[in-house]
Amino acid sequence: MPIYTRGLSVLLALGLAGCFATGSAGTTPTIGAPQTAGAQTSLAAILDSAPEAAGGHLVFRKIGIRPDAKAPALIMNFVANGPAQGGVPCIGCVNGATTSDNIGLTGPSSYVLSGTYWQYGLSFTDVSYKGKCKLSWAITSGKTTIDNFSASFNLTSAGGFVLYALNRSRPKYSGPATLTGKYACGNNSASTQEPLYFQ
Repeated sequence: MPIYTRGLSVLLALGLAGCFATGSAGTTPTIGAPQTAGAQTSLAAILDSAPEAAGGHLVFRKIGIRPDAKAPALIMNFVANGPAQGGVPCIGCVNGATTSDNIGLTGPSSYVLSGTYWQYGLSFTDVSYKGKCKLSWAITSGKTTIDNFSASFNLTSAGGFVLYALNRSRPKYSGPATLTGKYACGNNSASTQEPLYFQ
């Protein structure tokens, strides 16, 4: 049963997100295979080694940011997921919103249905950074890496928010998992997580 939702406010998405620090790098795991205690791979290494995925969609919204000298260059907003569909993410597309400063996402559903494609998104605020960025996602369960993937792009403008999403086929897995999203832009990086459950 597909779920379709055109609009979500940025504030709702920000309120659901929480940031955390990643660990140190290690070796790359075999996808879908549990890691033994001696070969345990850090989440940071899983994210850093994520292969490039095709077909993502980047949107950038310029906003009136006036950073002070102590402001970070980038700030994590959220990681999101839901059923894959066209037309999202989008900016200024929420019917009835009072300003054009709004976003549309696929309906948030951390319960991944069997036989579906899923959309994974990540957003961060770009206060003052221009240059190359790599976004990466990891889906893990304990010491098992279920899937990992990434996308790279170049930011030519600062002073706004970045929203990127891509559609992904469902891995052959059932049960609880954790979705981690990370941005790495120059010397700036941050990550955030949310729970998933695969039917």
